[in-house]
Amino acid sequence: MIRWDTDRRRASLYTRAYVIGMRLRRDKRAFEGPGHTRRTARKLQQSGDRGPTPLTRLLFRVEETGVAGMLVWKIRPRRRRSPASVIYVHGGGYVHPLTADYWRLTRMLAKAPAEVLVPAYQLAPDANVDDVLPRLLDLYRQTAHGGRSPVVLMGDSAGGALVLTMAGRLRELNLPAPAAVVALSPWLDATLENPEVTDLEATDPMLAESGLRAAGRWWAGPRSPSDPLVSPVNASLADLPPLDVYIGDRDILRPAVNDLAARAEQDGADLHVHEVTAMFHVWMTRAIPEGRRTRRELARLVHQAETP
Repeated sequence: MIRWDTDRRRASLYTRAYVIGMRLRRDKRAFEGPGHTRRTARKLQQSGDRGPTPLTRLLFRVEETGVAGMLVWKIRPRRRRSPASVIYVHGGGYVHPLTADYWRLTRMLAKAPAEVLVPAYQLAPDANVDDVLPRLLDLYRQTAHGGRSPVVLMGDSAGGALVLTMAGRLRELNLPAPAAVVALSPWLDATLENPEVTDLEATDPMLAESGLRAAGRWWAGPRSPSDPLVSPVNASLADLPPLDVYIGDRDILRPAVNDLAARAEQDGADLHVHEVTAMFHVWMTRAIPEGRRTRRELARLVHQAETP
């Protein structure tokens, strides 16, 4: 079943000013050209992942653990039981580490209530999908062991592609399925070959196709960027758990969602697309009114998964 809801409300004045600030800072320059993309990624990787913010540590129990060679942060309520677990896979074009914005979303998910696990996985160009996917699957196995509580796979951008890929591999390995898969502004097609991508780039304040294509090639490693493990828009969606996809129409990753919907209809998948007009890439992590609204929606999705 395919459901497609479109929120046509105009962006708030605050958000319109926020986007102007993104353009003035030239945020999308991080993905302009392969060489600059690599240099920017190296600089950010040297700085490392931003761990849970002081506010996150104040409001929630925070635990650091190692799973399959990855550092994993666990965030959970201090006084409430966590009837569900969320494995949150961060984005960043497979080349950027965790930023402080992610903990804003993590806090809302933990309020669902839920235990939220955030892995600091290896990044391209030093690692590729074949290096990282088995580690994320190990994290899922440990989290889902015993079936004590439902597990939701959630991720944004590159992480949104990864959680879809994880769900497909779990199906192929005959392992227990997650309760739901939630992909936020997902990078479904690493090739960015859809001609609409170029048309949208002028409206996207955050992503540039040239550097993003290079990052996709690095992440693919010996595979083709069109390989279903790298571009899940080309993978079978049959027999997957319910899929929720959030996308804005000022995002160069938007065209591939149409292709995903066509694939879902062909494969008989349960897909719910939430489109928000005038929104940019991964707006739900930002401190803007539309971001807060979407974070509350995501917490409700997690809460609904508590009763499989």
